[in-house]
Amino acid sequence: MGATSRLLLLILAGLWAILPVPGRAADGSWVDLPSMPSAQCEAATAVLDGRLYLLGGWAEQASPFALVQIYDVKTRSWSQGTPLPEPVHHAGVAVIDGMIYLVGGFVGPFSRREPVDHVWRFDPATRVWTALAPLPAPRGALIVGAIGGRLYAAGGEHDRPPGSAVPAGAPAAYEPVADLAVYDPAGNTWQPLPPMRVRRDHAYGAVVAGHLFIAGGRDRPTYDIAAVEEYDPAAKVWHDRAPMPTGRSGGSSAVLDGRLFTFGGEGNKASPLGIYDQVESYDPAQNAWARFGPMKHPRHSTSAAAFGRQILVAGGVPRAGGDGAIALMDAMTPD
Repeated sequence: MGATSRLLLLILAGLWAILPVPGRAADGSWVDLPSMPSAQCEAATAVLDGRLYLLGGWAEQASPFALVQIYDVKTRSWSQGTPLPEPVHHAGVAVIDGMIYLVGGFVGPFSRREPVDHVWRFDPATRVWTALAPLPAPRGALIVGAIGGRLYAAGGEHDRPPGSAVPAGAPAAYEPVADLAVYDPAGNTWQPLPPMRVRRDHAYGAVVAGHLFIAGGRDRPTYDIAAVEEYDPAAKVWHDRAPMPTGRSGGSSAVLDGRLFTFGGEGNKASPLGIYDQVESYDPAQNAWARFGPMKHPRHSTSAAAFGRQILVAGGVPRAGGDGAIALMDAMTPD
């Protein structure tokens, strides 16, 4: 093989890692499940001992709350959990060794949101929230995942530094970040790590096979970032992956069968309601996206989690904006 041919193969291999791979069409069946006792959106979502935890958020954005609602998959029933130590929305969450870790978020209504660096740990056995070492810097609307007994916090939004340039159409007070940091529970310490290549907030993300995947997101006035990045914690590097077929933000995601499923979102200029009904999944092993049929109840600001063969999607708002959360919960079974 000549030098020119080898160079061409290397170029093609590099493009495979970042270009979209045509997604297959797929179906998914939906079923309605018992509604939440209280409407809720922008909640952090955790799964522990066969239960879905929805932590914080709001029903109307002028009134963030400390509400915790718990759905027991086996009994198909809802209950209230121990309230959060403070009302917060757009926080990140992960579970390590049977403990729920709540990271960052915003306090105050969204129009006057204040990002926080607070980190809390909840022990279901004692029902006690404990304050931990804070994030290196305040941020909300971030993605948090657990890998190897550690927390990884990626992206989000913070206060725009004084004197920074404000892009046309962007909020003067806030901007997204590309920050990545890792928390070690044993030492109660945070360490900065290499940032993402694309700064973003309100992204989709989860841990798949020990790697952190971040998809989509927004950098106002852009609401439809499609870029996907994968973080390798062993090598401490980010890799570009095939972008989303439908760039969007403000929805929810869950992992099933080693695939990252993404649901709904906000900022759809083609919809009179300003929301997305798309359901798409990413397979890291194939670097390929699959498209499914639309959501039965399209909305944004939802909570999603996989149980068995189903992915539960709870709460959310059926139109653009933060007011008007609903109590509905439904579930998708990929065919």
